[in-house]
Amino acid sequence: MPTTDKTVERLLAPMTRKRLFAAINRKVAEDAEITPYVADHLRYMIELEGRGLLWASGPFVEPGVQVGDGLTILNTDTADEARRLLSDDPLCQRGLRTFEGPFPWELREGRIPLSLDASSSSFHLH
Repeated sequence: MPTTDKTVERLLAPMTRKRLFAAINRKVAEDAEITPYVADHLRYMIELEGRGLLWASGPFVEPGVQVGDGLTILNTDTADEARRLLSDDPLCQRGLRTFEGPFPWELREGRIPLSLDASSSSFHLH
């Protein structure tokens, strides 16, 4: 049965529809060149996280690859701000990594299952 515009509007209405910016990170140097700066990169990403600007980030998993391509999703108001934050990554500053994007992305569907054990201040992602 074909859907109508009204059906789509009704389905979209309760969704979060949070605007974020996504980028694909591309490795452009050998591991030996990148490895000395990975700690700088991680400190930078942790700082963005602490400021509420980093929504999610991490590598695409490839067996045997320690530093590779990845995905970063930023919580910024504009693509220009997201682009600046991506460019300021120490790996990009040194020409060891580039990025594609940022692309405007809207969170609509999904579930992030998280358990918090208050008695031990621990949590688990499921």
